[in-house]
Amino acid sequence: MDSEAAELTEKAKQTRQRILDTALNLFATKGYEATTMRDIASGAKCSLGLAYRYFAHKEEFVLAMYRQMAGETSAQLAALPKGSMAERFYRLMLARLKQATAYRDAFRALFSATMNPNSGVDIMSDRAAGARNEARQAFVDLVKGSTDMPTSPMDERLATLLYSAHFGLILFWLYDRSPDQRLSRELLAVMSEILGLLRTFLPLPPVKQGLMRLASIADAAFGS
Repeated sequence: MDSEAAELTEKAKQTRQRILDTALNLFATKGYEATTMRDIASGAKCSLGLAYRYFAHKEEFVLAMYRQMAGETSAQLAALPKGSMAERFYRLMLARLKQATAYRDAFRALFSATMNPNSGVDIMSDRAAGARNEARQAFVDLVKGSTDMPTSPMDERLATLLYSAHFGLILFWLYDRSPDQRLSRELLAVMSEILGLLRTFLPLPPVKQGLMRLASIADAAFGS
């Protein structure tokens, strides 16, 4: 949760959350562009002024969703048991996909905006940097808390690559039409198996150098 929301009273937090949930539901059913602040206030059963008090612009709903999901990911990571990096990645991503189910329709409706660098709410923007950094930190903690943690600086590099890989998995999951998104879980299983093999061969110089180059590219892309 962002610092401004953290300072609210419990009642105010509940009101803010209701307005956010209403906005995300409307984005999913009506579309992001077509949904107005007046629609959101009406759906949340509050005044337009109150809606603007918590969210000054419509874009702030999307940024709040990013922050909320990042916070949930951090909480899920903290609950993970000890295990190898591959095991912990598998368990975290299973939990993350389950958590993201509540946002799936909203994600689909917002996809063009989240991927558009001119939208003001794209996931790679400076405005979303806080949420990205919090989510990436969860993967740093995942790697460093693993029983087979690599030595520095490879621990940070692997965290960056796992953070990047999780975006690819979520994108696949968004458009997975198999029953109960079975194919997404199968893809996650394969990714985890590859991660286990990768950890075995990580000491080899060509593997390490290749991963360092990939991680540098990902770092630059995500603004880490």
